[in-house]
Amino acid sequence: MEHKPRILAAVRPQGGVAVLRALGEYAEVVPVYEYDDAVAALRESDVDLVLCGVFFDETRAFDLLRFVRQEFAALPFVACRIGQRAVPPVMAEAMGIAAQSMGAVAFIDMPLLDADSATDTDFRSQVLRHIR
Repeated sequence: MEHKPRILAAVRPQGGVAVLRALGEYAEVVPVYEYDDAVAALRESDVDLVLCGVFFDETRAFDLLRFVRQEFAALPFVACRIGQRAVPPVMAEAMGIAAQSMGAVAFIDMPLLDADSATDTDFRSQVLRHIR
């Protein structure tokens, strides 16, 4: 049996459903919805990648990114925006710049992740390429 990578998905609950649908067949996805749960999961188990929504736990995404960089420096951290929360394009761009300047390996802007299987495929490709 092939080893599936383990992805900690720090997202809002509705994002967890979309992430599980897009990645669940290809990775072991561990969804967490609160900062303290994310920290505990990182300390308790091996994770191959952190996928974190920018609106995670009422904007604790950057706190989680800072924690991961301090405690697990080599662990890939992918920031993303999923779900249909409307934001101006310049704000999405700023989120990506901020995440990458703090050490995220990528920012994926995928507001329509739950729209169709083609979007799932694109998202999956963008996430899985960062697993070491």
